[in-house]
Amino acid sequence: MVKVEIMGARGQIGDVEALITALQDVGGGEGLALDADMVCGKDHLVSAVLHATRSFERGDNVCTSLVMETALYASGERQISKAMKKMNVRIGSKRIALVLFGVSDPSEILERFSLVRDDDVLESSVEKVLRFGITPEELKTVPADMMEDLVLERVAFVGMHK
Repeated sequence: MVKVEIMGARGQIGDVEALITALQDVGGGEGLALDADMVCGKDHLVSAVLHATRSFERGDNVCTSLVMETALYASGERQISKAMKKMNVRIGSKRIALVLFGVSDPSEILERFSLVRDDDVLESSVEKVLRFGITPEELKTVPADMMEDLVLERVAFVGMHK
């Protein structure tokens, strides 16, 4: 498996298309930028990468690239259009989650877009879990320290519902 690095960053995205284009070929690899306000802990993205990788190994991937398959799993959605609407960074985004595949020097992308690494933006919160689509009723079914598990279930269910 290719080296994967997951990181959070702060800054302000002024040109989303330029960021996406830059991530298609950065430091010998490629990357994915997501709205960190939709990411519920680093394990959320680790799980998405693992599920996406397995889908390629099994041959049941729905996307043509590991980057896009990872975005699909990270969103907990079955459709790419819904996944991107839910997880994409937008103009003005200030908290960004980066998933870098085979990138030798992640500082290249940070410097180019005036971003500062801050993994704290990946931390989970009740607000993020609700924003992700977990209902208050679902949250009541688990102890507070297990709320991220509800998001991880959604990530896993993507593969089951393809």
